[in-house]
Amino acid sequence: MPDEIFDDHYASHYAALYIDHPSWEPKLQHNRALLGALLKPLGNWLDTCCGQGWHLAQFPHHRRMGIDRSAAQLDRARLLNPGVPFIEADVVEYEFPDGQRFDLVSNFWFSYSYLNDEDAIRVLVQKLVRWTAPGGALYLELAVPEMLKYFNESEFAAETGARVVLKSPDAVRWEFHDSGGVHRVMSPRLEFFSDLIRPHFEDVSDSTVVRAVRQLVARNRRAD
Repeated sequence: MPDEIFDDHYASHYAALYIDHPSWEPKLQHNRALLGALLKPLGNWLDTCCGQGWHLAQFPHHRRMGIDRSAAQLDRARLLNPGVPFIEADVVEYEFPDGQRFDLVSNFWFSYSYLNDEDAIRVLVQKLVRWTAPGGALYLELAVPEMLKYFNESEFAAETGARVVLKSPDAVRWEFHDSGGVHRVMSPRLEFFSDLIRPHFEDVSDSTVVRAVRQLVARNRRAD
């Protein structure tokens, strides 16, 4: 995530926009239910680009870890999740020194899109697959290019002034404008992700609860 956007000023009202705003409650409830189904009693969970750690905070009795490059977001994540280890690092560059793998790996709010490059996104997805332990699950929250054009008609856009500006005819490249500034991003279509993930998992499914956001869940990671 670009440091010039995810600074302390933006972090101070991020929760009001993307956690507490009622527009996202159906999505957050859906995420909570799916995470509850995916988490194993004695398993470990890594949330990548974890931001303020809202998802992690919903399951205080599980082994959890977060990684994010924004110090401002992680300050708030630590307050929400006492005792949970957080790594301040770029997920693209970071590697666990002991080759650690996780029973659940997640990436929410299509944070991969900040890479703004299809090859870089491919490398990241492959890393998240590699970090998933055999038998484990991978949970990605994707932007839906074909639905982005409807975002500006939403109540959230009307109330907050946020808006999407499409930068390519297929809507794969776009900008998101909100109080943090201009987020220059891209999100390939669903098939890009499912084609990368499917060979490594027994089951891959997707669902959509709110427009422009899709939940992709891969279960039962095959052994290498």
